[in-house]
Amino acid sequence: VGCGAIGCEMLKNFALLGVGTGWERGMVTLTDPDLIEKSNLNRQFLFRPHHIEKPKSCTAAAATVRINGQMKIEPHLNKVCPATENIYNDDFYTKQDVVVTALDNVEARRYIDSRCLANVCPLLDSGTMGTKGHTEIIVPQLTESYNSHRDPPEEEIPFCTLKSFPAATEHTIQWARDKFESAFTHKPSLFNKFWQTYQSAEEVLQRIKSGESLEGSFQVIKCLSRRPRNWQQCVELARLKFEKYFNHKALQLLHSFPLDTRLKDGSLFWQSPKRPPFPIRFDFNDTLHYSFIVSTAKLFATIYCIPFTEKDMSEETILKIISGVKIQEFRPSNKVVQTDETLRKPDPIPVSSEDERNAVLQLESAILANEATRSDLQMKELTFEKDDDSNGHIDFITAASNLRARMYNIEPADRLKTKRIAGKIIPAIATSTAAVAGLVALELIKVVGGYPFQAYKNCFFNLAIPVIVFAETAEVRKTAIRNGISFTIWDRWTIYGKDDFTLLDFINAVKEKYGIEPTMVVQGVKMLYVPVMPGHVKRLKLTMQKLVKPSADKKYVDLTVSFAPEADGDEDLPGPPVRYYFAHEDN
Repeated sequence: VGCGAIGCEMLKNFALLGVGTGWERGMVTLTDPDLIEKSNLNRQFLFRPHHIEKPKSCTAAAATVRINGQMKIEPHLNKVCPATENIYNDDFYTKQDVVVTALDNVEARRYIDSRCLANVCPLLDSGTMGTKGHTEIIVPQLTESYNSHRDPPEEEIPFCTLKSFPAATEHTIQWARDKFESAFTHKPSLFNKFWQTYQSAEEVLQRIKSGESLEGSFQVIKCLSRRPRNWQQCVELARLKFEKYFNHKALQLLHSFPLDTRLKDGSLFWQSPKRPPFPIRFDFNDTLHYSFIVSTAKLFATIYCIPFTEKDMSEETILKIISGVKIQEFRPSNKVVQTDETLRKPDPIPVSSEDERNAVLQLESAILANEATRSDLQMKELTFEKDDDSNGHIDFITAASNLRARMYNIEPADRLKTKRIAGKIIPAIATSTAAVAGLVALELIKVVGGYPFQAYKNCFFNLAIPVIVFAETAEVRKTAIRNGISFTIWDRWTIYGKDDFTLLDFINAVKEKYGIEPTMVVQGVKMLYVPVMPGHVKRLKLTMQKLVKPSADKKYVDLTVSFAPEADGDEDLPGPPVRYYFAHEDN
C-alpha cells in the first residue's frame, strides 16, 4: 500500500527476492492513487522524468517487472479507506499472505491495521523522517497490533501566539496557512453547504423575516454582499486585506498594549519571546507587497469564478486599480486581545440583533440589484496543493508569512522553506529508505517461513548518529474473562444464525458455544441489548435481522459483547468481537 520512496524500494526488494512469482498463487497487488511529480524523482528511483504526471502504481509495476520478468503485479489507483471497502473487502484480505504498508500518515496506518486485525492478516509497517527510520512487525496471534499503542499528540502552537504574538518563522507560516484555509477553503465550503440547504435568497429572506434563526446565515449573507464581481474588485479586496493584516492589526495591538506596558510584577509586557509589531505602510514598488496583492487577488478570483488574463496581472493594470482604492483611517476598537497561551481558539461570537437587521438589509439590496442569482450562490472551494506552482497557493503563503515576519521583525523564509513547512513535507533520504525497506524484507522472510515469536524484531534507527536499535515485538496480551476463558485482540468468536434467529437465540448460542452468557450486546455505537435500558428486555424476542437491519449484500455483522462482573458494583467484563452470520456459510 503506497508507492512513494519506501514503496519503490520495497518493490525492488520483492523483485530480487522473487516475491509474487509462484505459478498458482503468486501475485503482488499494489495500490497508490497519486501521480508522479517532479519532486518525487530524487528518491523514488523507479520513476524517470518522462514518467511525470503518470500513475505511480502502474509505472512502478512496469519498472519492477523489468527487474524480474516472472513477477505478477496488479496495480490499482485506489486509496485504501472505508470508501473502497467494496474493493478491499474481507475476501480480498483473506487471500493475502501479508500486507506491507509504505504510507506517510498515521490515520491510514490505523485503518489498514484494523482491517488486517479483523481478517487475521500479517502487517509489515515502516516509515522514515530524514535520517530516522522505524519498522514494526505485526503477526497474528503473536504480537500486539499497530493500534495497541498511540504516540502522544503533536504539540500545537498556542492560539494567542499565532494570532497576536508570533516569535518564529514557523508561527508566521502557520498563520498564513490558517488564513488560506479560512478564506479560500472554509468560507466557500460553508457558503456552498448553506445554499444547498436553502434553494434561493428569497426563501432565506422570508424565513429570517418570519423569525427563524438559520445557522450560518449572517456569515453567508455578509460573504454574498461583499462578493467581488470582476478582477478590479478582487485586486481592491486584496489591497484592503493588506491594510487589515499588516497595518491595522499592528496598530490595534500597540493600542491595546503600548510599548511601555508593564505586567503586575513590574516587568515589561513586550519582552522576549513577545515581539512588538510594527505597522507596514503599503509600497507598490516593494516586490513582497506586490506579490501579496497579485496572489491574493488571483485566489479571490478563483473562488468567485471570475476570469482574468495575463494583462490583468500586469504591473500597469494592478497599479491603476490600487491607485483608486480608498483606505479607511485606523480606528482602535475595544477588542480584548487574548494573552493566555493555555486557551484554545474561542467559539464564534453569537450574532447580535443589530447584525441580523444588517443581514436582512444586505440580502434585500442583493436581491434588488439582481446579485443573488443561482450563479451568485456558488463559490469554488480550494484545497491546498503545494506542488502546483501555477495555482498561487504557495505564492500567497510565502508573501503573507514574510510580510507578517517583517511586521514582527522575524527572520523571513524563502519559497522552498515555506513550501516545506506549510506543506508539512517530511524530508526523505535514499539511505534511510533503503534501510527500512531492507529490514522489512528480512521480516517478510520470517513471516513467510512461519518463524516463532522470538525471531521477529522491530527496528528504530538514526543514521546521523549513527544508532540502530532492535527490539522484540510486543507480545499479544491475553484478557481473562473468568472460569479459565480468555481472549486476545486476534480472537473472534463466530455465531451462525438463520432468518428467524432472535436476540435471545444469539445470547444462548454464545453461552452454549463458548461457555459464558453475554449480558450486553453492542453494534458499533448502537446498543442492541442493555438489560437496564427501558424496553431492551422486549428486544430478546426480536430477530437479529430486524435489530441489525443489514443491507441486502451483507452476510454478517461484527458485534461487541460483555459479561456480568463477578462481584456486584464492578464493571462489566469485556469480550472479543463476535461475528454473527445471518445464515450458515454453506447455505
